[in-house]
Amino acid sequence: MTTKSLPELLQRSLQSHIEEADLHADEETRQILDKLSVLSAKVAEAKAKALARRAAGKNR
Repeated sequence: MTTKSLPELLQRSLQSHIEEADLHADEETRQILDKLSVLSAKVAEAKAKALARRAAGKNR
């Protein structure tokens, strides 16, 4: 089961509110979405490293 990171959940929620016209897709919103994308990538990278370390520890 794959779980979504907090940045991914926030990004999806923000996009949903934009689609529902609760929020406007202005420059500030675009910047927030961009920052959430960067943060999401960093979280995924950290998670992959942690899983790799865990797997390496089990192989010892």
